[in-house]
Amino acid sequence: MIPALIRPRGAARRASGGPAVPYWRQRGWRLSAGFTALVAGTGLLTLAIRGPGGPAAALDRADLDASTPLVKTAAAPARAPAAGRAAGCRTDDRATAVPSAAPADTTWREVAGARVPTSASAGPLLAGGPLWWCFARTPAGAAMAAHVIPLKLSDTGWRTVAERQVVPGRARDFLVAKRARLPERAVLRGPAALAGFAVPSYSPAAAEVDLLVRGGQGALFTTSVSLVWSEGDWKAVPRSDGTLSASPRPAEGSRGFVMWRD
Repeated sequence: MIPALIRPRGAARRASGGPAVPYWRQRGWRLSAGFTALVAGTGLLTLAIRGPGGPAAALDRADLDASTPLVKTAAAPARAPAAGRAAGCRTDDRATAVPSAAPADTTWREVAGARVPTSASAGPLLAGGPLWWCFARTPAGAAMAAHVIPLKLSDTGWRTVAERQVVPGRARDFLVAKRARLPERAVLRGPAALAGFAVPSYSPAAAEVDLLVRGGQGALFTTSVSLVWSEGDWKAVPRSDGTLSASPRPAEGSRGFVMWRD
């Protein structure tokens, strides 16, 4: 499912003078927050991710060093790894135009009960422990990261994903505190499915990706994920409320979106 696709009912009730309900108990917020696995949490917890010198970081390093190919590539990328990229991560970053079609080499995989796209050209190319990483530094690579990273936060090893693939700061601490209230593997259930994407803003340093989601009765919604290029790969930028996506809005149609194919 996709984050906050239904407007929280508490907002409407407060506007009408009704009793305020904590946002994590509002049915609409709970039902729609599965994509980022931020279904609950008080925001008052002080749980934070361990720093670079802690055991979690050591595990992450081992995961990166032991990474294996996630997808099979037809040929080696045309360029050597750029400065700052981890050993073994080679991507072809020449396709700088915003894509007008889904990658032809898309393969769908399951993450915590949801289907997520991967691509031999755009990424993620490598898997190490819970991390799916090594995205192309292209608009298509950013789009793939916007799909993969939030969903990997729903699966086992989500703390490692948060530490390595989410920009650090107080917003990330808030995200971790809320996610910690869920089961280790928060299986996503429901009829919502990823339908398409758009990249309205892109530079080699940052990107904004819009996600198009189809609900159980065919209704379309859109939300957005922000990313930055950091430490040789795309990372998701958490918002101040501890989520990875903007407030959703109904979509009138699919115009302007690249649609996914099975």
